[in-house]
Amino acid sequence: MKRYLFIGAVEYSANCLRILLEMGIRITDIMSPSKSACVFNSDYADLGIVAGEYNKNVHYFAHIDREVDYVKKCRPDIIFVLGFSQIIPKSILDIPTIGTIGSHPALLPCNRGRHPIIWALAKGLKKGGLTLFWLDQGVDTGDIWAQKEFKISFDDDASAVYKKAIDSTVDILKQKVPELEKGTISRTPQDHSKANYWRKRTEKDGEVDWRMSSEEIYNLVRALAGPYVGAHCNTVGKNIKIWKTRILQERPELKSLRPGKIINIEGRRIIIKTGNGLIELLDHEFELMPEIGDYL
Repeated sequence: MKRYLFIGAVEYSANCLRILLEMGIRITDIMSPSKSACVFNSDYADLGIVAGEYNKNVHYFAHIDREVDYVKKCRPDIIFVLGFSQIIPKSILDIPTIGTIGSHPALLPCNRGRHPIIWALAKGLKKGGLTLFWLDQGVDTGDIWAQKEFKISFDDDASAVYKKAIDSTVDILKQKVPELEKGTISRTPQDHSKANYWRKRTEKDGEVDWRMSSEEIYNLVRALAGPYVGAHCNTVGKNIKIWKTRILQERPELKSLRPGKIINIEGRRIIIKTGNGLIELLDHEFELMPEIGDYL
């Protein structure tokens, strides 16, 4: 039976770890950054909770590049790096006898880079996927081990797509890990000519500009919904989070109004003029409706 080392940091990791432990493979060691080292991971999960259910311990750390000696002591045949954003250095990639498998919630070689779920929703893509691949020193460039495509509906938000990525990974692991145990190591080189990269997003990328179209605002809000940090607008001297919206039909008599104009407030629902129509805020963090004024 092969020796596996698991490295992860987020809710996705916890789900992957659980299914691998349920499968009964020989996970000799589990590594995870401490919570203080993951301040930018809004979906951080303590893997010790899952590990404890199987009488396993977790080795917590801050920086993976300082853990070479520990990984050597683990003597892994295969390392699973599932839900971990730090770059794995070559000094660690060279340790396992077979290799290191990482994950990317997109259909490589397309959409490499940072924040693939957020970008996919913000751009209104109708198709997504999950790729498990053999890590090398490039950014999402390694040979593909397995991948699975899924649809992204117009009603899906980040939470829904995140779950689809988890479910796709679980399906792949159930199918492919037994092959690893039997010694079947599949690798499919990526066609690098078809690759594109998504950049790291900043806080500014999450700001709603009411001059955007209603669909662009809707897509941005659903892209940053939980487990992520939420879209926001800057008004009444505050940074206000917006979690859910609905596109409304344009009203001809309102076309001449400036974007950001508040058309109606009913309870906590706010209808706002956008660059090409109307949008309704359904879930947000405005506290006192009268403070808003006429424009956002």
